[in-house]
Amino acid sequence: MRQKAFTLIELLVTMGIIAVLTGMAIFNFNQSRMRARDVQRKSDLGQLKNALELYKIDNKTYPTFNATYQSVLQTGEYTKVTFVDPKGDAWNIYTYTYSNPDYTITACLENTADSTRLLDAGGNSTPCGTSSKGVIYQVTNP
Repeated sequence: MRQKAFTLIELLVTMGIIAVLTGMAIFNFNQSRMRARDVQRKSDLGQLKNALELYKIDNKTYPTFNATYQSVLQTGEYTKVTFVDPKGDAWNIYTYTYSNPDYTITACLENTADSTRLLDAGGNSTPCGTSSKGVIYQVTNP
C-alpha cells in the first residue's frame, strides 16, 4: 500500500511562493507607512500655515525669527503643538524662512515620486533628508 504525502519539490515550491508573497506584503506595508508619514508632514505644514496667518492678523506681519517661529506661535497661543517630523529629528526638521513680506515652510517627503514635491526650473526635485533620500515639499504664504 502506497502512502500519500507531499514530495520535497512540492514543499519547496510552496515555501517559495509563500516567501515571495510575504516579501511583496512587507514592501507594500513599508510604502504605506512612508506615505502615511508624508500625509502627516503635509498636515503639519497646513496647520503651521493656519497658525502663521492667525499670527499675521494679530501682529500685521509674520514671525521674523526663523529659528524660534514655533515657540513664538505657541507663546501667542496660535498653536498648542510643537510640530516635529514623524520620523524624528534624524530625518529632517520643518524649516521656516521669513523674507519680508513672504515666508516658506518646508518639509522633507520620503516618497520621491510625490506629485506635490517642489520642482526647480528644470523640472527636477531637490533632494533632502538622511542621505538625500527624500524630496522637498514647500508651503508659501497665500
